[in-house]
Amino acid sequence: MGMTLLFSALIVHPVLGQKINFGGYTTSQGLSISPGSGINFGNILAGSDSSVTITRENSAWIRIDGDATRDITIIVPYITYLAYGSGNQIPFACQFAYSNSGIADPSPAEMNAVEISKGVTVITIPMLQRTIGAPAPPPTPAHGGYTAPKATVYLFLNGTLGPIGNAATGSYTGMVNVYVNYSTY
Repeated sequence: MGMTLLFSALIVHPVLGQKINFGGYTTSQGLSISPGSGINFGNILAGSDSSVTITRENSAWIRIDGDATRDITIIVPYITYLAYGSGNQIPFACQFAYSNSGIADPSPAEMNAVEISKGVTVITIPMLQRTIGAPAPPPTPAHGGYTAPKATVYLFLNGTLGPIGNAATGSYTGMVNVYVNYSTY
């Protein structure tokens, strides 16, 4: 009885630490934006046509606090790749969802999030989800001693990285700046 030993070597080079950071900007008084952590894709393998997807359940989030009676416009400029050094790029397709259901914690808010279609970069939503039926009365005008009720909106950002291809080894990064302002009509 003979025994055959077969050795196979597969040399794979990891592409190290892909990460997207998020920044939030507003020029509207009384509106605050607090970015959570960025999306970290971790180490992935070069030399493949595979893609890495970060689902909404593992997405980065941004907290937006403001006047509950107002609408906001959110702009998420679309980045198309993560970069490393000069000329090294990996394609990236960004997606986002929002929750304006009045839930104060991001985990349960994510369960009620409304997914935005791929390719959409600008949305206008109420700070606090409105009920079905006749519109509410107009908001109380600002006057001495009046403080408008506050609400929280969560923006969840995720996406797909790849296909990876023969990307050079390194830390690929990208920056998505999210712009939020009160809507004007």
